[in-house]
Amino acid sequence: MPVANAHPKKRFFIEMFTRDIPLVDCVLDLIDNCFDGLARAGKLDLHTVSDDIFGKNAKPAPKKRSRPYIRVTFSQSQFQIKDNCGGINYTDALDDVFNFGHNKPLSAQYLGVYGVGMKRALFKMGDYFTVTSKTSKNGFKCELDVPQWMAKDSTMDDWTIPLTATKAAESSKRAGTTITVSQLKGDVADLLGAPTFQNDLLRAVGRVYAFLVDKHVQISINGTAVKPFSIPVGQPQKGKTANEQFKHDGVKVRVLATLASKAAGRATKENSGWYVACNGRLVLVADTSEVTGWGIKPTPLWVPKYTSFIGFVFFESRNPLALPWTTTKRGVNREAAVYRKAISRMAVLARPILSFCNRKYGPDADQEPVEREIAQQVEPTTIARLARRAGAFEIAAQSPGTERTTVRVQYEAKIADIEKIKKHLRVPRMGASKVGEHTLDYFLRQEGLK
Repeated sequence: MPVANAHPKKRFFIEMFTRDIPLVDCVLDLIDNCFDGLARAGKLDLHTVSDDIFGKNAKPAPKKRSRPYIRVTFSQSQFQIKDNCGGINYTDALDDVFNFGHNKPLSAQYLGVYGVGMKRALFKMGDYFTVTSKTSKNGFKCELDVPQWMAKDSTMDDWTIPLTATKAAESSKRAGTTITVSQLKGDVADLLGAPTFQNDLLRAVGRVYAFLVDKHVQISINGTAVKPFSIPVGQPQKGKTANEQFKHDGVKVRVLATLASKAAGRATKENSGWYVACNGRLVLVADTSEVTGWGIKPTPLWVPKYTSFIGFVFFESRNPLALPWTTTKRGVNREAAVYRKAISRMAVLARPILSFCNRKYGPDADQEPVEREIAQQVEPTTIARLARRAGAFEIAAQSPGTERTTVRVQYEAKIADIEKIKKHLRVPRMGASKVGEHTLDYFLRQEGLK
């Protein structure tokens, strides 16, 4: 029977493959490969990172001076990422690493779950790249002139990429990978040369790897150290925060919700909302959109009075394909069954906290409900400490001795009337608030109430 040729064409495949991914996400994919090196070397269990966050990991993080490094450097002419995170085995490079998609079952702990990130980043960035990698056992080098490689496209055999075997690393501390991309695409060169790009990248890396950077690895961008995103996690002085966990189809899910602590950093729209992590990598940071249920009943739309809400969802599995992340790992698959179950629990755990936030603002804007005072007393804490107080969100009742005896009174008054009163009292420098106090006192005396 005659058959039609359905072979993919390199140019079409690569142009479509790289079109929709932002450059920042490409860099994040390459950083993911560095973390995968740590996983392959047995230095980091990505599917148990949340155990460490929750204070249940018996294996301590390496000391600062011995932490592996990831160094990103770039200019308008070249991009490079270098690490000492363990490297890529020569056999894996031959059989799997350069495939578009994984060729063999994963050890199920890698961030490079889909097998597309490194290739997509390299083809997106430039027309020439070099990959050199060394493990404690072996090493390899790959050089590719992309236009030349794309020109030869007659059979599937033309899709191979040449590798050269090299010596192993001199020590485990020197085992790692260096990727260099040159002959950069025009738009990529322009972005890398833009004065704002480095700060945008520092911010993105600090957010995505907030639970990993500085604790398990040091990351720098053009010599500037990446600092983890600061999350103002708080704990009411008297009460409990919401905390729940469940399993679904091999995925362990932990949901935790609390109030932000002002002492831990100013709570703003930039750090309020839901934080969603898959095997320790944050895929959503401070999300206040429909993706995490805001504006979908029973959860209201996010408005500024909910700025003090902080929530976390940790998905972890030995099978990363079961996790509800997208191929860019900067979003969630909202149709995944485990995510649908999680979002229903997120709504339940968030509801009492949002109700508490609503009560902070009484019907009279000048009143200061007790909730507002409690919110001022939320102390900074860690996720591990929060998790020890499992259960539903709860604020302990205030003791009778803390009942307020005063209330702020504010109202609009004509300037001319205020000036008349000050003139009548012969106190021209009297402030408006003192005028208000005087008129209230005058009324109470006149009516025999004082």
